[in-house]
Amino acid sequence: MSSPDYFQTAGRSGRALEDVMLIDAHAHFGHGPDFPIIRPTAKALVASMDRLGVLLSCVSAIPAIFGDAEHGNALVADGIREFPDRIFGYFVVDVGYPEKVTAQLAGAKAAGFKGLKVWSYGARPGLPYNHPNYQPVFAFANEHAMPVLAHVFGPELDELEGYFRRFPRIRWLLAHIGSAELEKYMQFARQYPRVYVELCLSTCPRGLIEDLVASGLEDKVIWGSDAVFLDQASQLGRVLFAQIPEEAKRKILGQNAARALGFTHRAE
Repeated sequence: MSSPDYFQTAGRSGRALEDVMLIDAHAHFGHGPDFPIIRPTAKALVASMDRLGVLLSCVSAIPAIFGDAEHGNALVADGIREFPDRIFGYFVVDVGYPEKVTAQLAGAKAAGFKGLKVWSYGARPGLPYNHPNYQPVFAFANEHAMPVLAHVFGPELDELEGYFRRFPRIRWLLAHIGSAELEKYMQFARQYPRVYVELCLSTCPRGLIEDLVASGLEDKVIWGSDAVFLDQASQLGRVLFAQIPEEAKRKILGQNAARALGFTHRAE
């Protein structure tokens, strides 16, 4: 095993990372439909960010992905207004109600959202990503060159592939790599210049990050925590203590996300 690097030393000390562009590309506000979450607010998330050294968290609302887009998006819009330099908003569209989509998307830009979040089976059973209701959503993202964070647990990969070709201006973040069909996630990241893979996962497969870097994907892997479902600190530790070069950690912890999200911050 190699000697501890800056990231491992910082993790063991419990101090915030400094001089590192640290971006959480996958986070949430709000409660679930049938379970409570402790302190699911913008203020609580920013406190966690300050403790760890996270510059920016990219947030969608739990109520929105579970079918209440109007209420959920309002929570994120409030967070953007309260912490404009710390919260990057993903907008969620009511794809189950196509008559609402045009007006909702128009309002997203005005409210300060810079990306979209999609979660096919959570939004409404029977609406896979290749359902026609998603067409105007992805067309809008392509028109505005927006990033799209897509919930994926394996089977949805095939539903999305056609859009990678059809909408070349979208930067795609495929969530939860390691959940299923690992080789297909990796194949798409290699094959499509604007496809990235995102790490948050409660099972945390041992050696996953090392395997991704060894496979030549260090420029395509993005860190996300799935806060407030999961704790930012535990998900961050997966990268801090991975047996990979420090430069790869810098890419995964923020540099790759900055490119995928179109986000510019201070230079490291």
